[in-house]
Amino acid sequence: MEKKILANPQELISEAISDFGALLLELRQLKEQLTVLLTGGTLGIEFVAALGKSHLDLTGITFIFGDERFVPLNDADRNEHQALATFPELEGQLIRYPDATGDLSSARRQFSSQLEELLGPVESPIRSIDLTILGMGPDGHIASLFPGRQHEATWIVKESDSPKPPSQRLSFSYEGLRASERIWLLVSGASKADALREVAQGELPAARVNGLSQTRWYLDKEISDAL
Repeated sequence: MEKKILANPQELISEAISDFGALLLELRQLKEQLTVLLTGGTLGIEFVAALGKSHLDLTGITFIFGDERFVPLNDADRNEHQALATFPELEGQLIRYPDATGDLSSARRQFSSQLEELLGPVESPIRSIDLTILGMGPDGHIASLFPGRQHEATWIVKESDSPKPPSQRLSFSYEGLRASERIWLLVSGASKADALREVAQGELPAARVNGLSQTRWYLDKEISDAL
């Protein structure tokens, strides 16, 4: 497990943004179009806000959230809504999840098909996800993949009874997340130390995903000291 331990959540975000800028310089020597998955939650939205203030050249990057709450587009619970409130310019490069106007199953099929057109089949993608940013809950969940739940092998899966409200969600699957070249997890707070210990033992959803070439954990000192 590759780890970076920072003094506090603010320094954690600063380090992740700095590393993101360095990664962009590296990747732009190889390709013009990049795909990056974002995450919600406190640290995820702080990362997006910092990205908006960073003055990094984000040209050619397609952004997608790793999961989304199945609520209307302007609902405050929606990850995309929170992100755009802090970084409005992101909208032009953001592939948005379906609005909650129909049923969850139809929305899952629609968005999964949309991603297959962009990325190819989940079992053999034609376009890589260059970087996925994830958070982790105190129960070890990532995106909207919760402990004890089974899902099909498609780009997008549905969660109709989330332990956390809102109950209905759409999420990248384990297979979809594992199609990422790099996965960075942003995790802070002593309340998540028990889950992180279980992840290190190969348990919980966060243990089920690794980047093809890199998996890196950004931790603050509080969670590190509690391990």
